[in-house]
Amino acid sequence: MLKSEIVRPRLGTGSSRAARSIMALATLLAILAIQTAGAPGALAQAPKYEMGTFYICLLVKSSNFKDGDTTRNKELLQAHLKHVQGLIADGKVFAMGPFLDNNPIVGIGVFNASSPEEARAIEQEDPFVKSGLFTVEVLKWWAAKGIMKPPEQPLKMSTYYFAFLRRGPKWTPEKTAETEKLQADHMANIVAMAGTGKLVIAGPFENAGNDAGVFIFKVGSLDEAKALAEGDPAVKAGRLTVDVHPWMVAKGSLP
Repeated sequence: MLKSEIVRPRLGTGSSRAARSIMALATLLAILAIQTAGAPGALAQAPKYEMGTFYICLLVKSSNFKDGDTTRNKELLQAHLKHVQGLIADGKVFAMGPFLDNNPIVGIGVFNASSPEEARAIEQEDPFVKSGLFTVEVLKWWAAKGIMKPPEQPLKMSTYYFAFLRRGPKWTPEKTAETEKLQADHMANIVAMAGTGKLVIAGPFENAGNDAGVFIFKVGSLDEAKALAEGDPAVKAGRLTVDVHPWMVAKGSLP
């Protein structure tokens, strides 16, 4: 999957080989997006399906955060929900919601912004962030344009599974015959998972350090999502690791 895995050592060098790698990966991810969406003639249509840049904003518990159903937190939650609904109405966020496990990352949003600075500025207006309970982290993300939609109205929530892919203990920046074969197997696995309808979106982060990319699954349980993610050849080889979370988002936002 991961553009960062293929070209990160060359980003910013102006290399034509790097540019070709990016375009080849974009085509593969476009195929993935169209197949997942169930569009007919996916392979023929893939070159017409553009990749776009999005920004994933992570809401992270700060040192000031304390668990507990307090009156203050209830008030902040209502203000937070109003903030999110405003972002949806303005077309600034495509998918946003909480993680349902006990994790330092309490939730994420996929933002339609022109820069990481704009995405951060938008999310810093969130009442939870302004209160000092949450902090914001921003990751630049590539995904297929048009695959995320405005949510259905009235808003109803659905559970997906969001998997972070990160550099594992066997990751190396060098390209070898072994890593090329592993990357090809990794991409083939993505297309196979998409064909089942269980993997609905995959995309790479750009210049995000150890954060390499994302799988988003639509399956019946966390265990099933973990099994799918951990079955990826790059994960099994230790080149990548996975961190999977149940993610609640508005129905209609994702395939």
